[in-house]
Parts: sequence; C-alpha cells; structure tokens
Amino acid sequence: MTIRKFDQIDGLRFFAVFAVVCAHWPTSQRDFFSSITSASRGVDLFFVISGFLITLGLIRSREKTETKGTSLYKFYIRRFLRIFPIYYLTVFILWCFDYNHISDSIWWYLLYLSNFHSIRIQDWGAAGHFWSLSVEEQFYLVWPFIILFVPTRRLPVVIIASVFLSLAVKTYWFITGVPFWSAYMNPLGALDTLALGALLAYLYHFHEEQLRKIVYNFWVAAAVTAQMVLCVYLINSPHYNFIHHIGIRTSFGLFSMWLIGRATFGFEGVTGYVLDSRPLRYVGRISYAIYLFHPFVPVLLARFKYPENQDLRVVFYAVVTVGMASVSWYLFESRILKLKERFE
Repeated sequence: MTIRKFDQIDGLRFFAVFAVVCAHWPTSQRDFFSSITSASRGVDLFFVISGFLITLGLIRSREKTETKGTSLYKFYIRRFLRIFPIYYLTVFILWCFDYNHISDSIWWYLLYLSNFHSIRIQDWGAAGHFWSLSVEEQFYLVWPFIILFVPTRRLPVVIIASVFLSLAVKTYWFITGVPFWSAYMNPLGALDTLALGALLAYLYHFHEEQLRKIVYNFWVAAAVTAQMVLCVYLINSPHYNFIHHIGIRTSFGLFSMWLIGRATFGFEGVTGYVLDSRPLRYVGRISYAIYLFHPFVPVLLARFKYPENQDLRVVFYAVVTVGMASVSWYLFESRILKLKERFE
C-alpha cells in the first residue's frame, strides 16, 4: 500500500516555504507578522509534515508481508532518491565556486552534519539553512527502527515520550545556559515537532474517525490557535526568554499538527479553495528545491538592476527562484523520482 496523496499538504508546504523566504529576504513586515512568518515557523511546519508522512508510510509498511529488513531497505532507497541527488548537486556547485568558503567545512555538508557545525562555531556557516536538512537525515537514521520494531500498542507511548524528551532536554539547556544554537539545531531540540507529526500519523492510521472528530471540533481548533498566538505574542517579550528557548517550537508544532490533520480530511470553504489551488500546490511540490536555492538567488542577482523597492525586489527573487526550482523539478528531480516506483 502506498501513501495516499494529500493534495492540501502541498498547499501547506507553500506556506512553510513562504515563511522561510520571507525571513531570509527582508520585507517591510511588522514584528508580530514577522514572528508568524519567521523561518523557524516554516521549518517547524516542514518538520511536522515530514514526521507525519514518514511515520504513516512506515506504519503502513508494517502491515505488508515483507520483512522489516526489506521495509528498511525500501525506505532508505526512496529517501535517497528524493533527497540526495539535488542536495549533493547543490553542494557540488557551491564547492566549485567556493561559496562563502564552503570548502573549509565541506565535510560537514557532505555528511549531513551542518547543524552540528553551526552549533560548534556558533554561527550559520557557509550554507546555514542546510541545518534543517541535516536534522531530518539524522531523524531518518533512528526513527524507522522505532516505528518498525516497537510493538504497535507501545508506539503512542514512545512517540509522546519523544515529545517530552525534547522539552526536557531544552529545559535543561535553558537552565544550564547552553547557547540557543544547541536548542535550535540539535536533533533533540527539533524532535518534538517531528514526533508530533508522528503522533498524528498514528492517530490517522489507527483512529481515523476519532481524529476526524477532533480536528473538526471548533473548541480544539480555537484552543490550539489561541495557545500558538499567545506564544507568538510572548516570544517578543524579553521577560519570557524561556518561551523562545523551550516552548515556541512545541506550541507551533501542536498548531501544525491540527492544521495538517484537518488538511488530510480536506479543508472546505475559502481555506480549502486556497490550499487546493494549483499554483500553491505546485509551489509546495517543488518547495524542496526552493528551500535549497532561495538564499543564493540574491547573490546571483546582485549585479542586475532590480526594483529599488524592497518588497518588489522580493517578488523578483521569488519569480527567479520558482523558475530555477521548476527547471530542477522537470529536468532532474521528477525523472529521478520515477525510480521510486520500483521500491513501493
């Protein structure tokens, strides 16, 4: 069995990558709007989506007659085909031009350890946004074994424990004064969002009707939205640094969990119309390449005459980035992805 295509999740990916590029391409945003559309929130949404889809696929693979070893083999081959080719091509091009002196730290990027490199130097490094890709790869090294080998009845306990483990570790780091870089880029610091996506996958697979009732409940929607808005408000206050270090990722993860859960059954009305729109879903589909390329576009266009207005300049960047990602998708990624069909 293959994972059913959740079309509206591609629409959510659009908003995730939109948040990232808004943060990396400065616009005339107000502080509150900037908090909502920060790169962190976009990455958190990507993490929850990833945790949901990866875990759902692994849970479904348990029901096949094939061995766990075969399931692991197919999982890693499919992940390799989706992630590695365009990533390593990008790293190779950056290395050829020695972008930001990336050759000095090339092995961190080749081994998907750039998050630990940033933690070590307390800086973003040559290609700082690659940190989240490293976190996901580190997650993939461990999570399939948990989902495939832990008894089904104990899976929810292990998944929920993973959320609390992440919170506990971040609390310890905050109390002991560990730099924010560790809490932000360490895989344990991001585990709560990935595990919340995994919990959603468990509920969707084993308790679909109960989940439907939960995500359609008005009071549940109001509660997760209210707690997220409160955290966004408090994060701007210097008196609530612990929210910034500990709670905001989990808070937004809970909101993302509800959002994705609702999208799996399909939003209706205006929200459904927006998430189902072909342009948004298309951008969401190619969002991986957009995420990879977007910080380099302003550098490539630095010598060209682009609009002086800051917001119009961002639109110019966006058009070029989507164009580059489209070329990558049609000429490179989609052709490689056809090989995934052999490992269903």
